[in-house]
Amino acid sequence: MSKLCREISKTLWLGRTATVLLGLLFLVACSSTFPPDYYDYEYERDYKVGIISDRLIQKIPPDIKRPAVLVVTSFVQLDDFSRTSRFGMLMAEQLLSRLAGRGFLLRETRMKDIFYQSPGGEFVLSREFSKVAQELDARLVLLGTYLEARDHVLVNTRLVDFQKQAVVASYDCQLVKTPDIVELLSR
Repeated sequence: MSKLCREISKTLWLGRTATVLLGLLFLVACSSTFPPDYYDYEYERDYKVGIISDRLIQKIPPDIKRPAVLVVTSFVQLDDFSRTSRFGMLMAEQLLSRLAGRGFLLRETRMKDIFYQSPGGEFVLSREFSKVAQELDARLVLLGTYLEARDHVLVNTRLVDFQKQAVVASYDCQLVKTPDIVELLSR
């Protein structure tokens, strides 16, 4: 009887071992069905736009009551504030969409010349932009810059209290420089 028990035990052990090995083999096979560089970059961009809008909203001081007028501008190149691209316009559009319905009256401006450099070296809102924001009765202005790196695009966002000319919220992130982003940056 003990020999029979040993045979049954040995068979069960082999069966369990084979099941575990087959399971591991299945997991390895499934994990390699996509190329190693596969990633849903469109989802990443959309996800990060959502994160940016959420973080900016969380940081707005309580003295800024809603419905406040929020002006969204096209994002500009960090090394040349007078230039934007389809990427900069897309980032503004996506953030405008995310901020809609969050208690703000949204206004949009396609101005790209929103900054000028003062004699002291600081970059401040241009007089032209200030005039437009005043006409729109804006309380907050969403500004964005981006900088191309070798493999990524670094994105910086700021919510500026127009009345106080002070940054009330900011958030920075980076996006992988995929072929579609490269194309958006080129025009």
